[in-house]
Formats: sequence, structure tokens, C-alpha cells
Amino acid sequence: MSDPLMSVYPPLEPASLVTRRSRLFPFDRDGLTLTHLGRGAIWLALKALGLGAGTRIAMPAYHCGSEVEAARLAGCEVLFYRVFPTLQADEEDLMRVARQCHATYLISYYGFPMPSLPPGTRVIEDAAHALFSYDGGGAIGSRGDAAIFCPRKSLGVPDGGAVLIRGGSIEATGRPPWKGMARSIASQGMGWAAQSRAGVLRAPATKVFRKVSKTEQAVQQGTLTEVVIGEWDLEVADMESAASKPSRMTEWAVHGADGERIREIRRRNFQILLNSVPEVCPDRFRGLPDGVAPLYFPVRVPERDRTIAELQKRGVRSIEIWPVPHPLLDRARFAELEPLRHQMLALPVHQGLSEWHVEQVAHAAREAITAAHR
Repeated sequence: MSDPLMSVYPPLEPASLVTRRSRLFPFDRDGLTLTHLGRGAIWLALKALGLGAGTRIAMPAYHCGSEVEAARLAGCEVLFYRVFPTLQADEEDLMRVARQCHATYLISYYGFPMPSLPPGTRVIEDAAHALFSYDGGGAIGSRGDAAIFCPRKSLGVPDGGAVLIRGGSIEATGRPPWKGMARSIASQGMGWAAQSRAGVLRAPATKVFRKVSKTEQAVQQGTLTEVVIGEWDLEVADMESAASKPSRMTEWAVHGADGERIREIRRRNFQILLNSVPEVCPDRFRGLPDGVAPLYFPVRVPERDRTIAELQKRGVRSIEIWPVPHPLLDRARFAELEPLRHQMLALPVHQGLSEWHVEQVAHAAREAITAAHR
């Protein structure tokens, strides 16, 4: 069993708690509102744009599901546009559906550029995978009427979504329960220790992580999909809670993040994996456009569940990427996406990994992919 244990999401960098840095988009914008959860940021974006009962919103057929649930609870009618198995939007279908809607929802998959903004409709840019990513000269999330970010996934803070409203803002109220935040903070600290190169920290942290993590146990039991799928049938109160203010630690730490350094390290780590296992990276992601800060390294393999289990044995915590769509989607109509839902996984490339760490991930990936295909 490999040591250390490397998660797909970064641990919180201690320096972000003590350092104030020059702010980078979107943290340089006065209209940015931090929330407890990412779906809470989506909820506030819908409210700020006046999207609710009697409105229609165009959303991609390939999605997490939290965004669709927020739209459903807001009272919107959701119309889906086609996404090719290459994870590129069918722009002709996107434009067709957008013309029927009051707003369009675009997603930046893995931090790579999203489709062009359709004219004549309000646009929400989902940049949850794209914090500090740029598309040409502009930051991803800077073009639409609203943009969604997820500092929790990108920076290792204990909670946190973010919404940016162009030309305005919307307020978050309340605070998350402190007990939940205490567990999250403890988990972040354990994650930092588990990937440390200092054995005195690494060994006990790895042991505890493997024992208490529901995800680790689900991989071993073959029930990972059931654990990671989105939460449907929520209530408005759940969205209002998700739209509350984040923990004070998150409010402080996001402004200590060094965005330019984070982008540089993620790009370096992505390239190391691309050089090591190019054959399992989908074609669209085999080049790294200038300015892109990828959240994950995407992998497509026929034996996804076995590959994830083999990676875990070797100390790499990968995750499934959106294996189950929201129930509102007619899966038969978009059947071309079904193989993708059973084959995509993500490897870590985050800023908490040194070159040495990523070489370990690359070695584990080569071994795991081979073992899964035996």
C-alpha cells in the first residue's frame, strides 16, 4: 500500500491563514458574495437574476445535478442542451435551446474554456472547476451576468461557494453550524498531514483517513457511485442554508490564496500526468491552453470502478465525475453521454502536490490502469 495518501482536492495551505495577498479575480470584485456551499451560490445567482416560476433556463445535459436542483427548487423550467462525449457543448443545440429560455447556464469542465455566450439571454457561468482559469485574455467567469465559483474545491477551505453578479450583488445571511465546520477543519488538517513527506505525520494521518472516510470505505465495498451522487429532492430551506455565509475561516483564507502560483503549479502537475498517461486523457484535454488552471486531470477508462480501487490501494484518492445526472434529465434522449458517466474519473493535480507527489500519482496511475484491465 502506497504512502502518502493524496486526495483529489487540496488541503488548506497554512500560509493562506497568515498572508494577505494582492487580490486576483474574482476576489478583486466588490460584487462577490461568499456562501456556505456551491449550490447556495447558484441559488443566489438565480434569485439575483429574477429566475423563478414562469421562467425557463437552458442547462447542459452533462452536469453535476446541484445546479439543476437549485433551478428546480427556484421554480424554473429546465431545458437541456446537448453535450458531445468529448465534453464540448453542441453549440448549434445550445443556441437553439437558449433562444427558448430566459437564461443559459454554461459549465467550464475541469477548468477549461466553456462555450461562447449565446446572445439574447442572461448567462450564468459555472466556474466551479475554473478558479483562476483564463480563456484567452479574460478570466473564466468574467463574461456572464453571474458566475459561480467553489473555493472549497479549489483552495481547501472548510466550506464555501461564491457568486459574482455583474453590476450588482446579493447578500448571504446566517452562518453554518459550528460542529459541521469543526469536522471539516479537522478533515482538512488530516488531509494535509496524510500527504506530508514527513513520516511521523503521514503514517498516522493516513491510517485514520482510511478508517473514517466514507469514500474510502465505499471504494472498498464497490458502492462509490451511491455515495458521491448528488442530493435530489431537497427543500427550499436546504438551499437557503447552503446560501448562508461561509465559516469565518473560509472568509479569511480565500484572500490569502496566491492565485498566480496556484495556476502555475496546477499547470505543471497536469503536464506531468499528461506526459505520463496521455492515452487515457480525453482528446479535448490533451493540450493545455494558456491561462487554464485545471482543477483535475480527467481520465477515461472502461474499467473505472476497478481503476479507482487500484488507485486507492496505491495511495491516490481519485473520484468519479458526475456518474448520475439529475432525475429531470431524459437519459434516453441523451444516451450518447451514458458511457462517459461510467468511465470518467479525476486524478489530483492541485497546488498542494510537489513534483515528487505527482510522480507518485503518475506511477500509481500507470500501475492501476494496467491492473484494472487484467
